[in-house]
Amino acid sequence: MRRLVALAVCMSVASGASCTAFRHESHDDATRHADLTLAEVVRLRQAHNYFALRARLRDAPASRTAATDVARATVQAAFNHPAASNATIHRLLETGTLPDSLIADLRLLAMNNSLRLFEYADGLKVANALLADTTRLDARRLRDARNTQRVFQALAGVPPQTVQMGGPSRVRFVDGRIPVTINDSTRQYGFDTGANLSVIMRSEAVALGVRIVPAAIDLGTATDRRVVADLGVVDRLTIGEMHFRNVVFLVLDDAMLTFDGGFRIPGIIGFPVIEQMGEIHLAGTTELWVPVGAPKRHQANLALDGLSLLTPVRWEGDTLLCRLDTGAGQTQFYEPFYRRFRAQIDSSSVSLVRKKGGAGGVQQTPVRVLADMRLVLGDTVVVAKQLDVVLQPLVPNVEDNYLDCNIGRDLLGAYSELVLNFRE
Repeated sequence: MRRLVALAVCMSVASGASCTAFRHESHDDATRHADLTLAEVVRLRQAHNYFALRARLRDAPASRTAATDVARATVQAAFNHPAASNATIHRLLETGTLPDSLIADLRLLAMNNSLRLFEYADGLKVANALLADTTRLDARRLRDARNTQRVFQALAGVPPQTVQMGGPSRVRFVDGRIPVTINDSTRQYGFDTGANLSVIMRSEAVALGVRIVPAAIDLGTATDRRVVADLGVVDRLTIGEMHFRNVVFLVLDDAMLTFDGGFRIPGIIGFPVIEQMGEIHLAGTTELWVPVGAPKRHQANLALDGLSLLTPVRWEGDTLLCRLDTGAGQTQFYEPFYRRFRAQIDSSSVSLVRKKGGAGGVQQTPVRVLADMRLVLGDTVVVAKQLDVVLQPLVPNVEDNYLDCNIGRDLLGAYSELVLNFRE
């Protein structure tokens, strides 16, 4: 089976139903042709339903109301046009007519766009403007803004990350890890689309001569344990025929990446490096192939939420919102999915308690286990023999509790090829 997931700036329906907008957000003709309101845009933004927002925006492509421009900035960011999104945000902020809470949200979005563009000094200016008046921010957004400000402060003098493609790359994984060369040393690291930034152990960074920049970044974890990270800047990183410069890593203490039995993860290649490849082809965790130049794709079934990849997944006639995470060994369904389909899940599953570990420690998690789930991902169907459904929220803030599932390597490995296109 061959699976294709592609970013696009406009909606075009491919062979699979999962390439359409969410069914549970569908609108009748009267609603589709009604003007977008700020209330509707805010609702769809809060639901992270960028596919439905994109579909609504297509009904008013030339409109320049505040509502459509907020939608446009959001959709441009979600479908990987961060520079265009920042231009739209700049135009919106000049009007001076938006509610304070929305101004704060747009500045947070502009900060994330600057991070994706590796424009650290510009991002710092936006962060400073936002934090000049913290009354516009609730506690969660204030913490996020200050954390991102620390990133920009640490990196303000660092040149943008760049890549030079020396030709097409075909790289074989070694025990599930990808060979990389950092400066002049060869290593094998994890390859994780779910990692917002690349990650490296502190001892590894020291051994490789990575420039460590103190940053005191506060990281959220699966437990209550507080984890603080610094940043590291790698001058030269090579994967296959791809030569990267000025790559930023989170630097974590060794204990944070050491697990039961002494298992260690010395480093992880994260989203900013993977996205700059343009288009990647994965054969499970056996091989990575990257062409020179990303070809045109029309599936339109992948979106960005910050630095996380989202895709629609079909199950039992309903559309779910899921994260695509090549760093997760097992697919997991979350509490919003359980809340929506509780009666159906309880009647066809068994109850268990799982031990879940990660950076920050281990915790006990009650789950329901579903068997033989038939899921539509991209343009193909896969049947999962058994999957866990988590019964409780795994994030402390209700605003962050929106995902139905996290798609990991167990399902992605069912396909002979997974194609991720970040340009279209």
